[in-house]
Amino acid sequence: MCLAWAYWGIAQSTQRHASSFNLAYKQHPAIPQGLLEAVAYSKTRLKNLDPQQVAEGCSGLPLYSGIMGLIDDGKGYFKNTLDLVASKSSFDKKAIILSVDNSILAYAEAFAQVQSELNITSNSLSANIPVLRFLSELPTQTGGQLYAQDAEIYQILKFLEDQDFMHSVNRNPYQVDFQTIFGQNNFQVLSSKKVTFAKSGISNSQNKTYQPNNQLLCIDYPGALWVAADPSNYSSRGGTLVSAVTIHTVQGSYAGAISWFQNPSANVSAHYVLRSSDGQVTQMVCESDKGWHVGSENPYTIGLEHEGFVNNPAWYTVAMYTSSADICKDIVNSGYGINPLRTAFWPWTATTYYNQAGIPGSCTKIKGHMHFPNQSHTDPGVNWDWDYYYKLINDPPPTTSITTCTGSFTDSGGSGFNYGDDERELTVIEPTNASSVTIAFSSFNLESTWDYMYIYDGNSVWAPLIGYYTGTNSPGTITSSGGALAVEFRSDCATTSTGWEATWTCSTVISPPINLQVSVPGCANSS
Repeated sequence: MCLAWAYWGIAQSTQRHASSFNLAYKQHPAIPQGLLEAVAYSKTRLKNLDPQQVAEGCSGLPLYSGIMGLIDDGKGYFKNTLDLVASKSSFDKKAIILSVDNSILAYAEAFAQVQSELNITSNSLSANIPVLRFLSELPTQTGGQLYAQDAEIYQILKFLEDQDFMHSVNRNPYQVDFQTIFGQNNFQVLSSKKVTFAKSGISNSQNKTYQPNNQLLCIDYPGALWVAADPSNYSSRGGTLVSAVTIHTVQGSYAGAISWFQNPSANVSAHYVLRSSDGQVTQMVCESDKGWHVGSENPYTIGLEHEGFVNNPAWYTVAMYTSSADICKDIVNSGYGINPLRTAFWPWTATTYYNQAGIPGSCTKIKGHMHFPNQSHTDPGVNWDWDYYYKLINDPPPTTSITTCTGSFTDSGGSGFNYGDDERELTVIEPTNASSVTIAFSSFNLESTWDYMYIYDGNSVWAPLIGYYTGTNSPGTITSSGGALAVEFRSDCATTSTGWEATWTCSTVISPPINLQVSVPGCANSS
């Protein structure tokens, strides 16, 4: 009777936001009816929490906010679910925090987005357990952490089958098949009133032991399959922010890497594994977790393992390069602050290692295993095409198109100033009716070894490369084989120089005379 009375109080609270809950289900019909209220009740008792007005408890738990109980600062342990919901919805963090209704609608939109990414179209409770796991703030690296997440989901499902609760929120109760969802053994432990934690495991008074089923799920890159690495092969980042990407070569097969990372004795893992033949991607570690792939540099990196062997370029297919670059572009756009221009590209990249004068340095954020400090590995090795990879990761550069037959151009600093850091720009000289273009450099000075000019025999960066130039190694005078030249400039993160001054001229195609028919008065056409 007391519980029913408590639910009566909840009904009063629910009515204030009933229109938002109803709208959420109307907009996203694949969300099971009542699930949003059950999540909110389990986390906040359907009360709007203002973290600035809620005192931190003596346990030091991260603070929850809003009616859906989202976390802004997980203290390097819990997931930052406020960021997660904002990234999966059209609402920004401020909008979610300021409005209870926005919080409901944003969570629902994020829930539906994850359903879409996992190809979940059913509104059955069992089908949507993976979405609840993904949106949970709780970590899942160990058996105890998996138990905690299962306990959270178990409680949400208990509310969904509770008639008093469901009637209080104007929904119909469910018949929940707990044994199918959790397994008979785990269900008995989760539903027990007394549970014991010991080194031997988590058990109830009937000596039923909880068996972690490793149902961890991540979909950081929507195009990936998900196969979880064994929990003993990765760990928490401990609050360290992601700031770099490591490119690896498996030195073996795609299937072999996926299997090996599930071996609890392997002590190694990567976030993504890519197949050579078609670029298929399997994610095995959440980006928020620390994969074990690059030794001392693991805490801040995301690792990509590519099927193949470093001494055979046949493994590095266009399909695999393209998939790998798409993952990097997704990482770049995920809010880590990684500038895609900081991808290694230099002509010497494939044959140079970190211990060689610190090359390529900490400014470079997307680079090979061979380029990180304290490493002995040489992957992806001499056959990896870094220039091609750089072009795939970066969108087409800002382009200046020139159609006049003569003129001059300089670097971005003009004749009196240096160019800037982190520049990438393209000048396409393609005069109307030109048969060839000649460019002549009167001055040339780039930061040697780090800043480069690339000149292409055509109108894009995919045209045949004439040459690349750095330092004071001036291109001199260059003439195209056709009607266009493309001049691309790339600078790194530090140290600039005076750049260049150049002029261009062109040869034009002489148009053939137009064949005119002259009609003579008084003469008729013969037939």
